[in-house]
Amino acid sequence: MDLIFGIIKETWNLFLQMSFYLVLGFFVAGFIHIFLKPEIIFRHLGEKNVLSIVKAVLFGVPLPLCSCGVLPPAATLYKSGASKGSVIAFLSSTPVTGIDSIFATYGLLGGVFMFCRIIASILIGIVAGILVDIFSNEKRDIEKQVEQNKIFCSTSTILGGIKYAFTELYGSIAKWIFWGVFIGGVISYLVPEQFFLAHLNNRYISYLLMFVAGIPLYVCATGSIPVVATLIAKGISPGAGLIFLITGPATNTVTMLFVAKTLGRKSFIIYVITIIIVSLSLAFAFDAVLADYGIRIAELQHRHTNFIFVSYLSALVLIGFALNFIAAETRKKIVSRNCKYFFDFAIQDISCSNCAKRISSNLYTIEGIKNVEVDIKRKRVRVCSDRFNEEEIKEKLASIGYPIADQF
Repeated sequence: MDLIFGIIKETWNLFLQMSFYLVLGFFVAGFIHIFLKPEIIFRHLGEKNVLSIVKAVLFGVPLPLCSCGVLPPAATLYKSGASKGSVIAFLSSTPVTGIDSIFATYGLLGGVFMFCRIIASILIGIVAGILVDIFSNEKRDIEKQVEQNKIFCSTSTILGGIKYAFTELYGSIAKWIFWGVFIGGVISYLVPEQFFLAHLNNRYISYLLMFVAGIPLYVCATGSIPVVATLIAKGISPGAGLIFLITGPATNTVTMLFVAKTLGRKSFIIYVITIIIVSLSLAFAFDAVLADYGIRIAELQHRHTNFIFVSYLSALVLIGFALNFIAAETRKKIVSRNCKYFFDFAIQDISCSNCAKRISSNLYTIEGIKNVEVDIKRKRVRVCSDRFNEEEIKEKLASIGYPIADQF
């Protein structure tokens, strides 16, 4: 019983730590959905080339988003047309730094640490992005998708962007967020802090332990700084501290599950291996160059904390939207079971959430339609109806610019 309560407590505490940054991330995703139009993303991040990856990294490095807060914007970029390499570059580099963590790193650990952290963020993003594009089989007709999005996908209001972020986008990744939080809570409870502190005298063992601690656990970019400052003050090598500063914010169970399920196994493997190799290389170089360099550990004046009220409020908001999504999906399943006819159409011109809204709103005007499901990724529309009105549905789709595939 103590084990269960202990895991629940750690899971809840982890969710509280993450909740504010997730909410912040979804708001950022909403504004990306509004202001970064799909045609812009296609133009700058859609091509499989180094320039697109560099742009994604430069866009992500200054954003104050942690490894969980970065998930909603990353999902939005991918759904809006960014290449897998650009998304991985953004997803890998953004959590390691941010305007707040850059200044906090300088204040607590000095300019050398700050510089190395920025370099690590840029290197990881560019290397991971290039490798993902090399090994990815993804192909997109950029010009065609740009043209489609100019017609159908370029209008959103602020309210519409926020609604998109907290309903459709959040609903698509909420399951992996909660699974990741639970796994992180289990690890946090079962691995005691004394275990790590007892094995930090050997530099190479400390490297390994920082990987073990940093990769699966959730640590925000700024919140990791006082932890590393304290460990260095107790004798851990600067290189090991750098590994934790990189891997802690860059990865956790939530992010890894998201990458594996959204971008695929190859992208996941490249993402993890790149972070390990780059952070390990920088750690060796850092300790070699700074062997006789005394790093001043300033008094821990800046701590990255939230008002507890904000954390609880954010957690309740996320839980509320998750329950609302579950209820909506349950209602759809109940309605679908009671339908007499089901129609499944392939539509090549579906490219974003606005396409889905346009299709759904028009099909619901047809008598007898009970439920419409639009799968943007697979470019399919599934309709359940009380009437056999297949031809009427096809005509409606064609009239609004979404002819089914067999009509080409």
